[in-house]
Amino acid sequence: MGSQSAADLVNLLKIYWSLLLGNIVEWYEYAIYGHLVLSLEKHFFRGSAIGVWLGFGVTFLARPLGGLVLGVIGDRWGR
Repeated sequence: MGSQSAADLVNLLKIYWSLLLGNIVEWYEYAIYGHLVLSLEKHFFRGSAIGVWLGFGVTFLARPLGGLVLGVIGDRWGR
């Protein structure tokens, strides 16, 4: 029984490794942005904390909308 579940895990990792990697990179990007907030505020947004956090918030809106639009384009002309 143990070898069967290990084989299933290996098969799942073969299928989902790119999904897992993409998710890790995405959240790493958010972590870096959050870590650099003070520097971004000072050098790019002229001291506006609201501008920094609006820029951060826009990414949460833009990614799903971009995925929806590009997903439709990919489904129609990519397959």
